[in-house]
Amino acid sequence: MNVLILGGSGYLGAAVAQACAASGAEVRVLSRSGRAIAGEAVRGDIRMPRLGLPARELARVREETTHVVLCFGSVSWTSGPGEALETHSSGMRSVLTFLRGLPALRQAVHVSSLLALGRAQGRVTNRELYTGQRFRNWYEYGKYCAERHVRDSQQDLPIGIVRFGPVLGPDPRGGRPDTEHGLPKVFPHLLAGYPVHLASRGDFPCWVTDVTSAADLVWKALSAPIGRSTWTWFDPARPTLGEVFTEVCRPWGVVPKIVEARPLGRFTRFIGERVGTPRELADYAEPWFDLDPGVLDDIPGPWPVPEADYLAATGRALLGRAEREIGV
Repeated sequence: MNVLILGGSGYLGAAVAQACAASGAEVRVLSRSGRAIAGEAVRGDIRMPRLGLPARELARVREETTHVVLCFGSVSWTSGPGEALETHSSGMRSVLTFLRGLPALRQAVHVSSLLALGRAQGRVTNRELYTGQRFRNWYEYGKYCAERHVRDSQQDLPIGIVRFGPVLGPDPRGGRPDTEHGLPKVFPHLLAGYPVHLASRGDFPCWVTDVTSAADLVWKALSAPIGRSTWTWFDPARPTLGEVFTEVCRPWGVVPKIVEARPLGRFTRFIGERVGTPRELADYAEPWFDLDPGVLDDIPGPWPVPEADYLAATGRALLGRAEREIGV
């Protein structure tokens, strides 16, 4: 197997590169930074024709690649329309065109997000994508567009989809976890002792998993292979949002201040931001959608095993940064 990982220098992409390399695959990581912690690093840009590769490099990639992981895109829940659509929509179209030119391609895997479901209506499974939902932000809509393009391409491409919720755990690249984007942006706020307002005090699932088992699932999708199916993966223990916050704060000796917020529909964000809830969380202060836990059964066994205590490990990895940056 010769695996090309698009976006393989990021948090999850780096873990995927490690998992593929550890399993014996030849790994090539393409990113704008041109860096990789496993495999061969290649500088390129998925937003450009032919991934922005020079002719000689392009010929080599086309000739050798047998498997591709699409792991690129913005991870910011507060990204604007330009950032979200340029990468997730226009960039995805460019990548799918590139895949059609790979003569040895046997399997591609698109790493999607459960947040592409937005405010999905009714119980959702692996089959649904559009349910008449509204989207909380441009990130969700961008992820929806990317998965829509992939599903439309399955008529002529061997490409499957894996969906994850928030992915946590220590950064496989080393150093401290990024708290600039997504759910982790709430952690410094909690660790500094500020309150968050959640419906039912956060007693609802947020579909998290750890970065190691997520990467293992991507490898499984490549090697099983997944075909043109959709798999959804999350920690089978299904920790609630409140439990996630409690476990991340535990190594600090901090009990997060989670305040009851009665369900207020479209006013939740308006009120939440004005009582101190970070913007990244205000849209997710109520149950996100009704996901059928049986989606895990679509994944052939054996399942990946989440790292033990990965939530607390996330908190421990933050310790050095927080003493300087948030004064705890």
